[in-house]
Amino acid sequence: MRRILELLIAVIVISLPTVSLAALNDFFVNTDWLAQNRERVVMVDVRKKPLYLLGHIEGALHAPRESFLETRHQVKSLVPSTTAMTATLDRLGITPDSIVVAYAEDDNPYAARFVWTLRYHGHKNSYVLDGGYDKWSAEGRVTSLFSTDDPQPSAYRMAEDAEYSDSRAVADDVYTRLQNPAVVIWDTRRDTEFAGTEVRADRGGHIPGAVHLNWTELQSEIAGVKVLKSRDEIVALLHSRGITPDKEIIAHCQTGIRSSYATLVLLGLGYNTVKNYDGSWFEWANDPTLPIVTTDGQSERAVKVTSN
Repeated sequence: MRRILELLIAVIVISLPTVSLAALNDFFVNTDWLAQNRERVVMVDVRKKPLYLLGHIEGALHAPRESFLETRHQVKSLVPSTTAMTATLDRLGITPDSIVVAYAEDDNPYAARFVWTLRYHGHKNSYVLDGGYDKWSAEGRVTSLFSTDDPQPSAYRMAEDAEYSDSRAVADDVYTRLQNPAVVIWDTRRDTEFAGTEVRADRGGHIPGAVHLNWTELQSEIAGVKVLKSRDEIVALLHSRGITPDKEIIAHCQTGIRSSYATLVLLGLGYNTVKNYDGSWFEWANDPTLPIVTTDGQSERAVKVTSN
């Protein structure tokens, strides 16, 4: 009997989805941690400049969105080239050894996009401040109205072996994986965007077969501030939608901003194969050769010629 139980346990363990050793705090830090380490990190505020001028974490630098987003072939908000991102990090005085903490508002995913971009380009020591400026200021922590002095350029050099260089998807990656049961296309947009009643591109609707889960469901509101849910809550939520670690997950939204947050969460949960489709719905819906599911639930079929 004991031997049978041992065999059953072994089978269960083997059948469980595998995850790498990772934790959410490998990608997100809380305000307590930042308060204790503020003097040894580079803080980057990615909110709109007027908000920065109305108050920011003392010592934080400001990075405008155009400094870490690019438009190519009429597709906006793509990950910048190595040259462009190197120039941004150089201007911010960031070195390859710098610990970078980015923040925005509590419900603003642009900090996650900045951090995902850094990770994609090989800067591993980069994190999102959970709760953002809203949580920091609500706790009465030190802020400033004075812009931080521009740092000395760092002559930044990108790493040659970026750990997350495979965490980006392009349209062909998505197209060639449609109807693949081993792949989940995760649409992180609002319900209305997914349904197609809110149209923000040439066409409204969603990618055929996509699983919908608004990225905001990954957060909960505590004391009036939105922060990450617990690991157990997030895992249960993802599994309820079939977003499990045994699958390849490709996340997208409108322009790859909200899906960056989702991508970092998945990586922090140890999912092994995760990609952020930064072209997202803006690129997909504006390409008439790509199929969609329209507002009435009908498939708008198309023939896409993939590149070799």
